[in-house]
Amino acid sequence: MGIREDILIAGSVLLREKGVAALTQPQIAQAANIKQSHLTYYFPKRANLLLAIAEFTMTGLMDSVAAQLQAKPQGKTLSDIITRIMTDGFPPRVFIGLIVAADSDPDIRKLLRKLIRHVRAAIRRLLEQAGIAADEESTLLFHATVVGLAVMHQARLSKESAAEVHDGIALMTRILTPKQTRRVTK
Repeated sequence: MGIREDILIAGSVLLREKGVAALTQPQIAQAANIKQSHLTYYFPKRANLLLAIAEFTMTGLMDSVAAQLQAKPQGKTLSDIITRIMTDGFPPRVFIGLIVAADSDPDIRKLLRKLIRHVRAAIRRLLEQAGIAADEESTLLFHATVVGLAVMHQARLSKESAAEVHDGIALMTRILTPKQTRRVTK
């Protein structure tokens, strides 16, 4: 494992534990047990650092989902996993934090666009793996639905909002599952 990966792992842990606000160069350098100059060598701008950590973290989440789907490639499996991740709240809090940070650093917004494309491509692969419609429009609809439900849940953090995340994702999964597949899995 190299210094760059140490930085990303330390940043990911800080992100999970303390949120985007904790992702300062001094805090990440301390968490990675490196000099701050090493961190700035790999990530000269804060925007690059934030987005690299977010992408590293989201890629890890998506890889975990893909591994679980490989064991049981069904729409319900995907729905259950995504529901659990979104009600936990980590991905929506990351994106909301980055959006807020982008207000003071326009470079973050540029890199955020790249991260969203990366996440959307990963979602498309997960939909395909689960046997769900995965064309561009279906992927957009699934992604937008999941994000919207997750953000509303984070605003309320109630049993009712968690149930809405579960039910909404399950409904979207059923809607996007081809009819032939639906009959076979019942």
